[in-house]
Amino acid sequence: MNLYLFAFAVITLAAFAQSVSGFGFSLVAVPLLAMGVGPQPAVVAATVVSMCMNGVTAYAHRRHVDVPAARRLLLSVLLGLPLGLLALRLLPDYALVAVIAVVTLGCTVIVWRGWRISPTGWALRGAGLLSGLLTTATATNGPPLVAALQAMRLEPRSFRATLALLFVTVSPIAVAGFVLTGLLTPLAAAMAGIGLPAAALGGWLGNRLFAGFDAGSFRKVVLSALVISSLAALANAATGLP
Repeated sequence: MNLYLFAFAVITLAAFAQSVSGFGFSLVAVPLLAMGVGPQPAVVAATVVSMCMNGVTAYAHRRHVDVPAARRLLLSVLLGLPLGLLALRLLPDYALVAVIAVVTLGCTVIVWRGWRISPTGWALRGAGLLSGLLTTATATNGPPLVAALQAMRLEPRSFRATLALLFVTVSPIAVAGFVLTGLLTPLAAAMAGIGLPAAALGGWLGNRLFAGFDAGSFRKVVLSALVISSLAALANAATGLP
């Protein structure tokens, strides 16, 4: 398959998943794109497209944002960004893949068990810190925030809007880092350019499906997506071990 058609199909699927569940774009897009273009262009392109997509979602659903939760989580996320950069420099690729697997699996257990995280508790701050670390280390920063917001029992629209706001606030910092370090290559820029219309298509399809969900069905979709992400991450970790 042509590389550009492959990238279009992957990003359409990833955008569809995120529009339905509120997260999962990078978990779907990065591993698949990396098969065709390599990990660095995949991470950069996915981050750029995700930033644009989450910007649209956050603006469209801004009335549903849980501002106190977003404010408390955002500070912790920002504190985690430099830790992720350090991990990216020091840890080998297989170790980063293993981190993704463990974090995703842990978040799946939290959502499945229905554990509640206090809006002012250290668990909530820890989820934000871990998400910030994963933002700059692996671009898969969603699972900790998904677990935190689900544990807080946010209703579906508030969940999706708050998550999108957090993503779009942090993404420009990551993109600026890519530019400063020379990682925004022509290939990465081309993949991002292809990804924008693909994300629009996938997002449109996902939004049509999302409109029919109630709170119970929405939680089942989130849990199912986390289970699939966990299995994929564990498989990648197992095959990537030296």
